[in-house]
Amino acid sequence: MHPRILPSLLVITAFVVSSVSASAAALFDVQSTPYATAFDYLSRAQIISGYPDGTGRPYAGINRAEVLKVVLSMRSEDKAIVDRARKNLPPLPLFSDIDQRSWYAPYVEAGFERKIVTGYPDGSFQPARAVSVEEAIALLLRAYSEQGVVGAASLSPYIENRDNQWFTAYINAAISRNLIMHSGKLRLGSPITRGEFFDIAYRLHDSTTKKQTAFIGSEPNTAPLRTLTQRPQPTSTDINMPQPNAVNTPFASQKYFAISMPSIGITDLSVIHPTDPFTSQGVMEPLQNGVGHLFSTPGGGGKILIYGHSSGYPWDKSQYTKIFRKINELKTGDKVYVTYDGKLNVYEVTYEESVPAGDTSRYNDDGKGEELILYTCWPPDSIAQRYLVHAVPVQKIALR
Repeated sequence: MHPRILPSLLVITAFVVSSVSASAAALFDVQSTPYATAFDYLSRAQIISGYPDGTGRPYAGINRAEVLKVVLSMRSEDKAIVDRARKNLPPLPLFSDIDQRSWYAPYVEAGFERKIVTGYPDGSFQPARAVSVEEAIALLLRAYSEQGVVGAASLSPYIENRDNQWFTAYINAAISRNLIMHSGKLRLGSPITRGEFFDIAYRLHDSTTKKQTAFIGSEPNTAPLRTLTQRPQPTSTDINMPQPNAVNTPFASQKYFAISMPSIGITDLSVIHPTDPFTSQGVMEPLQNGVGHLFSTPGGGGKILIYGHSSGYPWDKSQYTKIFRKINELKTGDKVYVTYDGKLNVYEVTYEESVPAGDTSRYNDDGKGEELILYTCWPPDSIAQRYLVHAVPVQKIALR
């Protein structure tokens, strides 16, 4: 990719916040998961809905704008504040990176008024930033004006906690109110998935509506497997089954998100999701330290876009300015290895193509299953076209 601003890549990001319409009952990738009850409950309460392709993507990540929308849709009082903000949206935004024309602008205004959210020291809000476990719990409990006990951390086998931290009281409250599923373990600093967040929101909403001091509903029988998709894949290999000797698997990374393409000499390359995919600067920022990422995550179903430079300015000596210059040398059948959240996802190249710079049709979720797309400007030293390498998942290997 050339470092000049790329309008087509910015258009692609519009799919990140596409409207949702499918009912929870029709979400084929949710019903066999431990989050089915939460999705169904929140859908019936008109707090959430599914994506147009009939998925709920319970193992995909969720960003600050999306979380704020859910939080402010849980109480009638907050819905009223959002409606008022939508009808009286000021021309100037509260934060430097908020577009007042965006779908989430009224939620930011309402969230700030309710003191549920604040900005960052640089004056930004970072709506596309992934939300960690502790941040998600704090946002939910702030909406209900609950804080819990400050000081010593309550202990639970299902979630981490630490003494005397900004989040300690919120996690204490979540534990005491039984808002955490009794399976697996939520880890501090880890990006929360849609399913994990919706399950906590469901428990909080249900217990509050019933005027209960703690959630007393039943626990799911199915254990949560983070980032694992339940959607059938068009391959004879069962990618949902953990493989033995996973830690010693070649091309696995110790990083949270990394890609290796051994056939063209790329190994352990950092993949970075932009903190702000809604501006050109935000989209380009990850390319200073690796390659960028948009849309779905490995194992989450849908389209996974990983983009990188194929050329750069002569004065730019970064090792990443031409990192994707040779992706046209990938051949059908070549393997691409993507480590994500403790799992190694193996993809197989199916085909390659050049498309006009403004053609974004390949990135729309067509409902045909998970697909990895490698993206760069093409030909090298030009921005006339985009070169795309398409690959499908063939194996998933647990690393821990």
